[in-house]
Amino acid sequence: MRRWRWTLEGFCRALFVGCVGWSALASGSELMGVLTAALGLSAAGLSRIRSERVRSHTGSLWAMWWLFGGAITALSSQPQWTWWVGVLAGVGVSWSGGSPLWRVLGSATALAGNGVPPSALNALIEYSVRCLLALGAVLGVRAASATPKAESEAVSSGFEPISIDNLPHPRALTQRLSVYLQQHLGHVQAEAAVLYLYDLRAGTLEPILRLGALPDLVKNRGRVLMGDGMVGVCASSGKPIAFLSLLKPPPDLPKSVAWEGAPSLCVPLFDPASPSGRPMGVLQLIGAHLTMDALPKARALASRIAEALAAARQREAEQLANFQRLSAIVAQVEEQSPHTRGHSHRVAALCDLLSQELGLESEVREKLRIAALFHDIGKTRIPPEILNKEGKLTDEERMIVRRYPLYSVEICAGMGFDEDVLFLIRHHGERLDGSGYPEGLDATRQPLALRILAVADVFDAMACTRSYRDALTTEARLRELSKMAGTKLDILVVETLRRCHLQGRVEPLYNELVSHSFSAGMPLAA
Repeated sequence: MRRWRWTLEGFCRALFVGCVGWSALASGSELMGVLTAALGLSAAGLSRIRSERVRSHTGSLWAMWWLFGGAITALSSQPQWTWWVGVLAGVGVSWSGGSPLWRVLGSATALAGNGVPPSALNALIEYSVRCLLALGAVLGVRAASATPKAESEAVSSGFEPISIDNLPHPRALTQRLSVYLQQHLGHVQAEAAVLYLYDLRAGTLEPILRLGALPDLVKNRGRVLMGDGMVGVCASSGKPIAFLSLLKPPPDLPKSVAWEGAPSLCVPLFDPASPSGRPMGVLQLIGAHLTMDALPKARALASRIAEALAAARQREAEQLANFQRLSAIVAQVEEQSPHTRGHSHRVAALCDLLSQELGLESEVREKLRIAALFHDIGKTRIPPEILNKEGKLTDEERMIVRRYPLYSVEICAGMGFDEDVLFLIRHHGERLDGSGYPEGLDATRQPLALRILAVADVFDAMACTRSYRDALTTEARLRELSKMAGTKLDILVVETLRRCHLQGRVEPLYNELVSHSFSAGMPLAA
């Protein structure tokens, strides 16, 4: 019995050594180069893979790998067996088992032993499995358990539309697309993706979204010229292009297309509003298990993304038109009251400065900026004789003037403004002690963005000349704010404004914007 055990171990060892010898003689350093290119890694990156753990796989692949695990065990425990026996056995194996799978097994085993000490048996086996899977992707060989049949049958061929509702601005669509793609990558057999948008003015494709573990070549890529590489050819031709195996390139592959570092599929995005199919960009999918079977779903996914992009662009155009119309109205208000010219722009600039200092999120900052630009637009409905009255207002006139925030909300609501923006416009005259207008809002219902708008509005209003007083200096305005801090105005916002002034960051805003009007027809940049 013991003799049979030694014979079996010897045979396993001979088989293992034969594969190693055959792989080294047949491939050598070229095979290492192929693997490096397939993984899209440098030599250092390839060595890092050896320390990673490999997910468990089932099926016939493991059955074959157990044979090599036994061979490795025999090799480490029986050093007296000669290498020549293994080489001769390996020659027979290479002649009789020349299928791609056998070559992958032999090559992976050869690479596994490169630089791995015999004592690190677990790491050796895990690294060998990793190499085996990578080389299998290159040669077009896949494990039977890579895409379970039950899972593939459960995947629907359709994708739900991407909603652009409740977006604070069109640029926020990128975040929503990222979540959407992350949810559906598995449906198209992909593990990573890059979304490119076509820049008409530059004539290039710009990557706006990257997901998953990308090869270095793809991860570090910037703008792509039309017709250059897989992405450029896909965009210029308007046709999908796939490069799924380094050793089996498509027969009609253009010369400008090279291996991307991993199996890759590029699908063009077309403008749904264009009868001629104007290109919008390219969706590049990457994954070891990508096949041409994923193409129909990849096209459907790209179509949904194109629809969302087109809808966002349409919404952006509508918002721009609304901004221009509202800007014209605000310009009319400022023409009626020359002493407040540029007030809205300066308040918006102060709000942006303070909100950045206080750490507000970009989405909230954008809403605050829009509210600051149009908070006074309702003054167009206040009689000019009251709005520009010389001297102080009567109680009745003051009540009429204090209704302008409600008019501002009515005007902006008709332009499709966000509810949060309308809230800020409506309540920018509120005070912490409840003495503000139009509702005397309680301090607990006044968010930080509203408190910032109140401070910025009061601070700039004191810089305007009135019939009953001259414009105040910056120091005088800060003193007045300090008197109201903690009772009417937020003390943290007031002190933040004071700190910005001491740092010399407030006066430049006034030097730049003091004579600015809405004649340009565009809101202040964020």
